[in-house]
Amino acid sequence: MQRRTAKEEPAARTREGILRLLLKEPRTVERLATELGVTKNAVRAQLVLLQQEGAVEIRGTVKGTRRPSVVYGTRASADVQYSRAYPAVLTHLVKVLANRSEPRRFGSLMRDLGRDIADSAAPLSGTPRQRIEGAVGFLRSLGSPAEVIKGDGHVLIASNGCLLAQVVAEEPRTCKAMESLLHNLTGLPVTERCDHTAHPSCRFEFTLKPEELEKFKSARRNP
Repeated sequence: MQRRTAKEEPAARTREGILRLLLKEPRTVERLATELGVTKNAVRAQLVLLQQEGAVEIRGTVKGTRRPSVVYGTRASADVQYSRAYPAVLTHLVKVLANRSEPRRFGSLMRDLGRDIADSAAPLSGTPRQRIEGAVGFLRSLGSPAEVIKGDGHVLIASNGCLLAQVVAEEPRTCKAMESLLHNLTGLPVTERCDHTAHPSCRFEFTLKPEELEKFKSARRNP
């Protein structure tokens, strides 16, 4: 985990305090500043960032001393987005499944998981390039910095980082769920070649037919 600098620490505390209070009930800038013991400008600065991230939204206004005060609250997904419980529960759940299942059974469970996630997404169609780029868009919607990388005879979806890093570090076979997800999204053969070290990174290889690869390269040159 990256350590915060002394300069970043007060802002981080204000940010965490805002979320903690807004998860309880909506509040105005003035009330947040009073309860956190910081300036209104410090609160406003963090609220702007939290709104940009989609964690906080405006809920309305209340009568103020001179003009109405804006009331802020958390969006419905904020408790999930900032929860430390979800990664921990998911990690232990996968470990329990891995320990209590035969290797083949666990692999089947991961493939089923990937297929179910793919079924929740909008269907992809078009050329292999369009389907692969559509899959990248889906991964990015989940928070992945995924990108398409072209190699000799294959195309990769790769990222410097992993959406399931904590889980994968404990159980590398979890990547099979993502392999299945990408296969079911695109309808293309894909092989997981991820980095499973303490800091996992994603690498999924699509093997295309020569004519498909040539069209892919041509389309990349002429978007």
